[in-house]
Amino acid sequence: MSTLERISSHKIINIGYRDAPPYSYKTRDGQVVGYVIELCKNVTESLKKNLHINHLEVNYIPVPISMRITMLKHNAIDMDCSVNTDTVKRRSVVSFSRHYLLVQTRFGTPTGTNIHTFLDLAGRTISVTKGTADLISANTLNRVQNLNLFVLTQPTMKDAFITMTQHKSFATATNEVSLKELIESSEHPEDYQMSDLTLGTPQNLGIMLRYDDQEFKKIVDASLAERFKRHDFKSFYDQWFNSVLPDKNVNLHLPLTAEMYKYIAQNT
Repeated sequence: MSTLERISSHKIINIGYRDAPPYSYKTRDGQVVGYVIELCKNVTESLKKNLHINHLEVNYIPVPISMRITMLKHNAIDMDCSVNTDTVKRRSVVSFSRHYLLVQTRFGTPTGTNIHTFLDLAGRTISVTKGTADLISANTLNRVQNLNLFVLTQPTMKDAFITMTQHKSFATATNEVSLKELIESSEHPEDYQMSDLTLGTPQNLGIMLRYDDQEFKKIVDASLAERFKRHDFKSFYDQWFNSVLPDKNVNLHLPLTAEMYKYIAQNT
């Protein structure tokens, strides 16, 4: 049974998410919110129209980052609405929507601990989230440049960040948006900094979907394209990247640039 057939039959859609502000997170009153969550809400409205469903029940399911592909393959979730990097290797087992953001991986360190070149990492320990493109980039860098890095994997981005704050690692490698949120949400943001140096290639982020489910992907992509081209998209974007986040005293101060809007609006 295809994803659309299952949704049409059961009148239920299961959406995976995890604690990864501003992409997705749960507020103290139990609401699941975030930039990608809101995009997925638009998708559910499109599904209702396309499938002629008056009421579609939406279940938000917490998904460990290491389990997202397995849960998609076993129909535990219908799409993963959090931070997901579209890679060639992953496309052999899952699909991705059109991209909703482009980010770089950067290093977080205690303030004053500068990383100017990769040689500054030689012989050091870095903490990285298990199952991420950040980890792949770190392992590739270590192998190619023979840096003798010890790459310490952690189950979540927050755990990887805390490992650095507790001086169990020299640096943490995380996508720049999540890294900035982790720094700004820490007890003493002034104690930490984000590197200018980037790791790996820019990451194309998309909603993770079940492999080769083209009819479902077509609806998802059309919904995203419509949302990106609406006149209020800038204010929508600023709500998550350039305003105080709901239920958090954090403003990432990442306004929508002309380059980023062009990427989001035109990238397919």
